[in-house]
Amino acid sequence: MKQESRIAGLLMLIGLTFAFLGQFYFFRRREYVWDGVLLWGIATYAFALLLLILRRQEQGHRKRRPPFWKQWSPLRWLWLCGGALLSLEAGILARRHPPEADFSPFLWMWLVGVCAFLASFTPGKPAWQALFHRLRAHAGEVTALVTLLAIALAIRAVDLEHIPANLGGDEGTQGVAAIELWGPPLGNPFATGWFGVPTMSFLAYGLSIRIFGATIAGLRALSALIGTATVLAVFLLARELWGPKVAWPGAVLLAVSHYHIHFSRLGSNQIADGLFMALALWFLIRGLRSLPGSSASLYQFALSGAVVGLGWYGYFGARLAGLVAAAYLAWRALATPRFKDRYGRAVVVMVLAALVVVAPLMLYYTVHPEEFAGRSRQVSIFASGWLEQEQQITGRSALSLLLQQFWKSISAFNYTLDPTFWYRPGIPLLDFVSGILFILGMIWAMAYLRRPANGLLLIWFWLALILGWVITENPPSSQRMTIIMPAVALLVSLGLNWLAELTRRLLVADERPLYVGMALVLVVVAGLNLHHYFIVYTPRRVYGNPTAEVATELARYLTREGRDCTVYFYGPPFIYWDFGTLAYMARGIRGVDVPAPGEGSPPPLEEGEKPCFVIIRERLGELEELRRQHPGGKETIVYSEVDGRPLFLLYQ
Repeated sequence: MKQESRIAGLLMLIGLTFAFLGQFYFFRRREYVWDGVLLWGIATYAFALLLLILRRQEQGHRKRRPPFWKQWSPLRWLWLCGGALLSLEAGILARRHPPEADFSPFLWMWLVGVCAFLASFTPGKPAWQALFHRLRAHAGEVTALVTLLAIALAIRAVDLEHIPANLGGDEGTQGVAAIELWGPPLGNPFATGWFGVPTMSFLAYGLSIRIFGATIAGLRALSALIGTATVLAVFLLARELWGPKVAWPGAVLLAVSHYHIHFSRLGSNQIADGLFMALALWFLIRGLRSLPGSSASLYQFALSGAVVGLGWYGYFGARLAGLVAAAYLAWRALATPRFKDRYGRAVVVMVLAALVVVAPLMLYYTVHPEEFAGRSRQVSIFASGWLEQEQQITGRSALSLLLQQFWKSISAFNYTLDPTFWYRPGIPLLDFVSGILFILGMIWAMAYLRRPANGLLLIWFWLALILGWVITENPPSSQRMTIIMPAVALLVSLGLNWLAELTRRLLVADERPLYVGMALVLVVVAGLNLHHYFIVYTPRRVYGNPTAEVATELARYLTREGRDCTVYFYGPPFIYWDFGTLAYMARGIRGVDVPAPGEGSPPPLEEGEKPCFVIIRERLGELEELRRQHPGGKETIVYSEVDGRPLFLLYQ
């Protein structure tokens, strides 16, 4: 035993040393990436040998669940059927309704129907009393959790008007869609809009604007709240699966993640993907761990299905929640005796709940089938023709290109940088320390794959990685994968816990210093992430690309100086007046695009109007002609705060 302990300690030291070196090469010697891969390979091999030694001392324990059978009362069937019919009828009526008419009655009909359907599974007063007693019994933990959520919200909500400094074009487009949907009259919430995105998400952001104001901060406020709620959902899920030792670090890691913070500060619906996934899985696990056939179990399954269905109304990534839940249930059915007898009815309830929630949108898709998978076809490397085209251009095989896609995707957390202007942080999606712990957590989770909690997490991670990045164009595009970040945070937490456990078993017997060490690691990670996002990244104004910077500064200037002029915009073909940033921020200001030379005739000035000419940097060569046509004008140049380059010139 002593010899094995010495060997295990040596393997741990070797693994950590080579992991540190591999991460150092990824971060600081990026030109030697394959050396970094080799170093990480040695570290992984050392940890694999360490696992073989430690697993000899472990014994598995399985929980037994009793069988179930319980009949429903007629009243519950009435609520169930009535709620389902109301939701279905809302979709049917909305499909037949004129697009310009008011859809609010159908929205209320759908809400009442969904609530009635879920109410049919409500466990009753004793269950709620048990919940309140449980909260009171864990008052200290609840207080700590509320404190963490307050910190997470503060990180996400401080100065939303100016961080990020640019309002992205897609943000602005969604903001305009949200305002238009609210009307009056209220638009169709069961349809699709910009880029085939379901309009229900625009309805949610429209509510945020109505509550917090039609400003940048008002548009982004809902995302800050959703990002904070995701931290809570991840804590609850992790506590259910692994206990507090994983839940607390996992929640903290997600709360301070620079990647998650960024998308929690954008007025865009991708941030909700992780919340839908975590909530759906939390309800599912609670349903599986409740007494089979009990009202509490059925209620949890119904809530899980409802969240899965609700995810269809958000960004496309949230639809993965249903696939992950289905894959996990299929695995448990194969691995667990009599699973179908115990949970078959509950799974049916889950599917029905999802269908009741999503029914109106599905009815819309029956009339507009091209909208169902239109966006997926656009970004898929297969459907878009990208794979075939790249084969012809590069002369490489399909397998070689797929392996390249896989490498870009799996290395996004440690090496490959986000290529899009949705974020473009300049570093991998994990900080240096978290990158090490992430791979350690992956090693541990893969080693104990048969544990249901680990299996669920790995199904979540790998399905998201493959469907969201590997088989889509230009990975790792950050906007498509907010759904994976909670899973990544949990893998980092598992890596941290495994490292602490190894230290306890091989080096330090007392747990108290280990808790202090884990807390210090979390503090370091928080410092790295917050420093990078707020001190390094934010001043660069990278988000949204230079076009968003020009549009944001122009809109702020025009709204600050007054709205009593007509803007003749010398922007095309680089930027147009209907660009989302201008459309949202400069609402009420009339603007006209002035075509580039050779692209068309300039629009004539209308009699009696007050013209204001705006020339972007790329078209400053036309200033002399403008001066000749309209002499004596006042010129104002607005410069970039980042590098001092001219953004645009105002000529009045």
